[in-house]
Amino acid sequence: MSPIKVSRIFTLAVLGVTLVLLGTNLAYAALTPKYYGGAGGTISGLVISPAGNLVDWAQIYARNGNQTFEAFSGFSGLYLMRVPAGEYNVSVYDPYSPQWWGQSANVTVTDNSTTTLNFYLQAQPPSPVPEFPPYSSALIVVLALAVPCLLTRRIRSTKPPTGLSHRFLR
Repeated sequence: MSPIKVSRIFTLAVLGVTLVLLGTNLAYAALTPKYYGGAGGTISGLVISPAGNLVDWAQIYARNGNQTFEAFSGFSGLYLMRVPAGEYNVSVYDPYSPQWWGQSANVTVTDNSTTTLNFYLQAQPPSPVPEFPPYSSALIVVLALAVPCLLTRRIRSTKPPTGLSHRFLR
């Protein structure tokens, strides 16, 4: 066989295998990828730090009832996820800078839609100081003083005095 016929046979074999893979969707070449029985849509955007830099490896979550989908931002700060059509609460978390947080957002995804949602991270707000209802601090102080007094009185009334002889107690 001549080298031209071998290369032509090899080219036809590669073309045939590619067509078989495309037909079985193993090569993912469909124009509209199917997702959970529907076309679904795309949620994408950027994750930007408080200093204005793009954040890589931030975790983006899209929650829809019992389902949670996760994506990571790349080195360019860009994330992209395909989800089934529906209502989602989308949030971001940066595990390398947990002091930053991003506001979550609700989005609606329809079939073949593209939703852009950028996250501008902020410094995390301080933890709230617990507040007590009025007069509760006064009640706590009264209880803190009363409990030891009641306990010492009970102990005194149940114990006989020490150091006195039996005859002087009558």
